[in-house]
Amino acid sequence: MEVPQQLPQAGALQVEQIKVVEYLLNHDHAEGGPKAKYFRNRGFKPEAWQAMADALRTHGATQPVTETSDTRFGRKFTVECQIETPDGRNPCILTAWIQEGTKPPRLVTAHPNG
Repeated sequence: MEVPQQLPQAGALQVEQIKVVEYLLNHDHAEGGPKAKYFRNRGFKPEAWQAMADALRTHGATQPVTETSDTRFGRKFTVECQIETPDGRNPCILTAWIQEGTKPPRLVTAHPNG
C-alpha cells in the first residue's frame, strides 16, 4: 500500500473540541492523563483548546504521513514530527487520523513521538 506524502484534504482536517479538552488535555482521563501532562507542559490549555486544535491541524497538514492502514473505521493515517507549541519547543509528536469514505480526516489521537 503506497503511503501518501500528506494527508488528503489537508485544508479541512477535523479536530473536535471534546477530543482536545476531554482527552488530550484532561489530567483525569485514564489514557489521556500522561498526554495532558506532556501537552500542558508545552503551553496548551483546556480553556484555550482552539490553539491546540489549530496546531494539530497544521501538524496534520504540513508534516509527513509515515504510515497508512485500512481499518473498520476507515483509512488510518499516521503523521509524525514537529508541532508548534506555545512554549516554542516544537517537539516531534505522532498523530493518528481516520478518513471515513470521502470525508476529511478526523484526529484520533496525538502523543509524544518516542
